[in-house]
Amino acid sequence: MIHITFEQIQSLIKIKDLFEPVKQSFIDYNSSRLIGVPVNLLHFPNNSDAHIKTAAIEGYEYFSIKVATMFPNNRKQNNSPYNGSIFLFDSATGELKAILEDKGILTDLRTAAAGAVITDFVVSPQSTRVSVIGTGIQAYYQVLALSKLRTISSLIIYGRSKENAILLKNKLEKTLQSISITIVGSVEEAVKNSTIIITTTSSKIPLIKGEWLQKGQHVTAIGADDTFKKELDLDCFQKADTVFVDSLDLNLKFGEYTNAIRSFSKLKNKTIEFGSIFSNKDYVTKKNNITIAKLVGLGTQDLAAATLVMNKL
Repeated sequence: MIHITFEQIQSLIKIKDLFEPVKQSFIDYNSSRLIGVPVNLLHFPNNSDAHIKTAAIEGYEYFSIKVATMFPNNRKQNNSPYNGSIFLFDSATGELKAILEDKGILTDLRTAAAGAVITDFVVSPQSTRVSVIGTGIQAYYQVLALSKLRTISSLIIYGRSKENAILLKNKLEKTLQSISITIVGSVEEAVKNSTIIITTTSSKIPLIKGEWLQKGQHVTAIGADDTFKKELDLDCFQKADTVFVDSLDLNLKFGEYTNAIRSFSKLKNKTIEFGSIFSNKDYVTKKNNITIAKLVGLGTQDLAAATLVMNKL
């Protein structure tokens, strides 16, 4: 059994390395080779939580169990609120082969890769005006990942904390020097002045209203990955022409899609899983549609990311 440190992982893996493995992980999720991806969530006081995600796919060398934690009060001691590890087991023997002490970095990177590949796949290349709602690490990685797949002509940032919005703007300007970046004072302003909207918050109150969405706009919603979080109101789902999800089963359990389908029973008729379109070479983007990509996160993504680390050792 080997132990792989955070520092090793950080030096081995870049976001661009994960685009194809993550895309394949969605295809595998939709395949008959999938053995299972059970998910468990633990909620603690002070908005702390632990996500436990697993994945097993027939023919893979490993199966995985990931524990990712978020304890916000760690910041008071100047410690990271994010921790976690991925455990890889031999698919043939069940033997523990590796512990990847990634402290959440692989979750961050694979989530960013997932958001970017689905956005780039379903959105017209002419859509270049992006807004990001939220100012945390995932906001940074989502923009960074998308910029590696398509042109971003302008970026709008909205965050509850203007100070954090400025910090994100400064960080992105150092990395993406050719992009015009603006901070705005409301979610509505961000939505109405962009064609691609990315939400990366842990909000428990819907931030985006369906009445703001216009033809040709796309929303990639990352943040609502449990039963309490909500970033999009019900009208967003009703107004959308197509809703893309990483997993229909998991979106029926977690995130705002759960409430939306209770209100609109026909929502499932316009819902497509990522894996089915990634494996469909004939899929054609429709320029004037309103689309939503809703992610709650899959264990197959963690398995793909951890396997990539092992292959790079």
